[in-house]
Amino acid sequence: MQSISWGVVYFLLLLADICLIALDVPEARYVSKPLLMIALGCYCWSQVGALQLRARNLIFIALIFSWWGDVLLLFDELFVEGLASFLAAHILYSIFFLLVKRRSPMNGKDAVSMALVAVYATGLVWFLAPHLGGLKPAVVAYSVVLSFMLLSSIGAFGLNGTQAGRLCVSGAVLFVFSDSMLAIEKFYMEFPGGSGLVMLTYGCAQWMIVEGSTRYLKVEA
Repeated sequence: MQSISWGVVYFLLLLADICLIALDVPEARYVSKPLLMIALGCYCWSQVGALQLRARNLIFIALIFSWWGDVLLLFDELFVEGLASFLAAHILYSIFFLLVKRRSPMNGKDAVSMALVAVYATGLVWFLAPHLGGLKPAVVAYSVVLSFMLLSSIGAFGLNGTQAGRLCVSGAVLFVFSDSMLAIEKFYMEFPGGSGLVMLTYGCAQWMIVEGSTRYLKVEA
């Protein structure tokens, strides 16, 4: 199957999963949600599968951990295990970004953005801390790794880099936004349409990171 077809399959699955959330059919999501990372993995392979690059493997393994995290988070009692799977995925994405050969030196805008990320992450954890209970250490650890993933993407590409870089940074930002909403819904309060918005931003974040990473590998690595 051509890469564009796998991309269409991925977004159709994402749309289907969001519709199932809106229609409140959780049983059907045991099928739709696990298929997402499989389709994205096939898309990624169609893009860079033929490239003999070790960095390529970091993205594939991150998608495997993301798939496992998606499956585990379908079960409320496996929340911590799902969190751990996504933590591993973020570490792998971070390693990939750290291996990127940046074209231009870091500027003031990049430094300010990185500082704002640190302030935001600290503020969100501080806000949620009274509601985390025994999960506080796990959530704090996850927040640190997630924030570092975003920081490493900015460090790798900057805010005004190539199209591949802009995709990666935008995807990392969306990932932080999605997980922030997920944390607020789980530990503080739910809001109308929140679950669908979490899934939409998560799905777009994963695609942006994969698309940006594969573009970088095909041109720069």
